[in-house]
Amino acid sequence: NDIDDIFNVIKGANVWFLILAILFMLIHTFLTSVTFVIVKTGLPTELTFIDTLMVGKMEYLFNAITPFSSGSQPIQTYYFNKLGANYEEATSISLSNFIVYQVTLTIFSTVGMIMYFSKIYEVASHYMWIIVVGYIMNTLMLTLMILIGTVPGIKKVIKAFFRLIGKIKPLNKKMTELEGKTDDFVYKFQRDIKSLFKRKRVLLGTTAIRIVDLIIFNAIPIVLFYAFGIRVSFSDYLYIIMMSAFAQTMMLWVPTPGASGGVEWAYTVLFTAFASTSVIVSSMLLWRFITFYLGMLIGLAAYLFVKKRGRKYENRSVY
Repeated sequence: NDIDDIFNVIKGANVWFLILAILFMLIHTFLTSVTFVIVKTGLPTELTFIDTLMVGKMEYLFNAITPFSSGSQPIQTYYFNKLGANYEEATSISLSNFIVYQVTLTIFSTVGMIMYFSKIYEVASHYMWIIVVGYIMNTLMLTLMILIGTVPGIKKVIKAFFRLIGKIKPLNKKMTELEGKTDDFVYKFQRDIKSLFKRKRVLLGTTAIRIVDLIIFNAIPIVLFYAFGIRVSFSDYLYIIMMSAFAQTMMLWVPTPGASGGVEWAYTVLFTAFASTSVIVSSMLLWRFITFYLGMLIGLAAYLFVKKRGRKYENRSVY
C-alpha cells in the first residue's frame, strides 16, 4: 500500500480512541498475569503476589521474540523456580495456566469459525488451506498438552521421542538425560494438574478471567475502527472480536517471532470488507503496535524487574 496514504490515515486518527485502545491492552496484560496468581493459590510456594504477576507479564516479550510464540513457558518456569517455587510447582503453574488459556482460546476461535464460516470463506476462499493448517496445528498442540497432563501412558511416547532424537550423536547425552527424568516429571505434572482441576474455584476463576480478557483484548480492533471513523454496527462487534482472536490463533504456526507476517495478513484479509485497504492496513499497523510491540516493552520491563528481584536468590535452584 501507498505509504503516504497510510501516514495520512494514521495522522487523522482520533487520539482519545487510541488512548482507549492502549488502556484495553494494559487491562489485558494485568488480567493474563492475575491468572498465574490464581493458579498458584493453594500451592506451598514462596512466590509473592508481585513476583508472580511480573513473571506472568514476561510472556509478552518472550513469545514475541521466539518462533511459534513458544518462548514464555520455559523462561517463566525458570524464574518461578528461581524466585521460590520448586521445579515441579514452577512447571505446573506455567503449563496449567497455558492449558487453561489454550482451551479457552481454542473454544473461542472454534465458535467464531462455526458462526462466521460463510463470511470467512467469502473473504479468504483462496487461503482456506492456511486457516485449516493453522487450526489443526493449534488443536494438536492443545491435545498434546492435555495428554501430558492426564494420560499416564504418554510418558512412553515422550521417552520414545527422546530416544529417537538421541540417535543424533551431539544430542544423545541430553536426550538420555531427559528420558531418565520423564517418568518423575510426568507423574508430578499430572499430580499438580489433577490438583488444579480439583480446585474448582481456581479452575472456574481462571477460565472466567480468560474469557473476559479475550473479549477486552480482541475488542481493540473495534476501538481502532472508531479511531479511523469506521462506524461499525453493534451486530458486527462479535464478529470483529471473534475474528481478531481467530487471526492470532490460526496463525501461530507461522515460524517467525510472534508469528509476524501471518497475523498481520489474517487481520487485513478478515477485516477488508469494513473499509478501504489503506484504512484497514493503517488500523492493522496500530493494532499490531499496541498488541505486539507495546506488549514487548511491557514484557521487557517485567523481565528487568524480575531479573533484579532474582539477584537475592542468586545461584538458587529449588527442587
